[in-house]
Amino acid sequence: MAASVAKGPAQIQLERLDQVFGPGYFEHGRLVFTVARDVVGVMKVAHRLQARVNETLGAMVEVIMEHVKHELWQKLHDSTSNCSLSKGAEVPEAQVTDIPDGIRQHPYRRDRLPTLEVLLIWSDTETGATRGRCLYTMAYPEQPSLDQVDNIFAEIEPYFAKRWLAVQLQLAPPVRGEFEEVDDAAEAVDTHVGAGFAVTVLACHPHGFASTRSETEGYSVAHVSQVKPLPFQAITDHAGQAKICFLPAALNKLQVPETDRFYGTEVSLMASEIKPLDQGLTCVTVTLTPKAVAHVIVHVFEMPRKLPESADTDGIIDWAAEERSALTSASVELACLKGVTKQLSHSEADNYMGEGVAEGCVIVTVKCPGYETEEQTLMLLVGPNEFYFPLQATAR
Repeated sequence: MAASVAKGPAQIQLERLDQVFGPGYFEHGRLVFTVARDVVGVMKVAHRLQARVNETLGAMVEVIMEHVKHELWQKLHDSTSNCSLSKGAEVPEAQVTDIPDGIRQHPYRRDRLPTLEVLLIWSDTETGATRGRCLYTMAYPEQPSLDQVDNIFAEIEPYFAKRWLAVQLQLAPPVRGEFEEVDDAAEAVDTHVGAGFAVTVLACHPHGFASTRSETEGYSVAHVSQVKPLPFQAITDHAGQAKICFLPAALNKLQVPETDRFYGTEVSLMASEIKPLDQGLTCVTVTLTPKAVAHVIVHVFEMPRKLPESADTDGIIDWAAEERSALTSASVELACLKGVTKQLSHSEADNYMGEGVAEGCVIVTVKCPGYETEEQTLMLLVGPNEFYFPLQATAR
């Protein structure tokens, strides 16, 4: 029985984050600090923790202070206990920020008042609904000290491990030949990519170390062939930009697959190039090499019963100079050697046209009812390409 491969630390962390936030994560959130202001020393801890959050997380979250008093909680608790009354519902107008029902139980309604609590509130990227999660809480009579600020922040920080990356795709200008004339009055080259193209980030996290293996847990050290980067993918919008939320590693690779318009590419993104949270979104521009494209015109017509004279041209017939009987119901298909096919459209007379076809070797298949199918392997060059296909009528 083959030993199973244990999940790496990054994979475990990612799964925990996805359980809380889902794969969409969030761009901006609110941290509600609930502080018992009449408990000695707690306000100083809250202010120092707030400064630490602002310094590290910056614009990603807004810190909102919610002050409560243990004295008021005690009076409310005694009143409801002695008179057998239930504590009332939270008044929305009295909230320091919008906290929908179901996210938390108000501090004054609890059996123990929190001396310090950190509540994260964010909007779900898919549904738009407001969601929340308590990141840290300490209930009375326990109270935090200034020495615990680093430990409290260490419990909060892992929830902000992901980063947002905006990848802007653009096409490089076409390479001109050494002797190709350049028209200065020509329009600028269009570098726009557009929507619908996949961009993948491969985060190359370490899987672990040999010293941490545990044979008793049913797995051993993973072979390098079994360790794969964590993939994160997004699709470009109409501006050619893809926004990706990912768990960054020391080395990250941006991959754009090859398409009919451009060649694929891979760009390395180091952790040092990713902006910290207090500096906002990381933007990366990826320049793609456009493919040299060809324009194809295929003339499909009926083979004449008597072939034109070609003795002076070594048997080669110049069909462009001959009268042709057009076949307008034909089907013309171009198949590249990589398996991509393109159907040519009929324009006029015997012309079947295709634009934006990648240069290179293609197989042209021409079919028409009542005529024999023709198939030829041809080489397409950059620019216009014109071919002639006389079809032989099938025997009756």
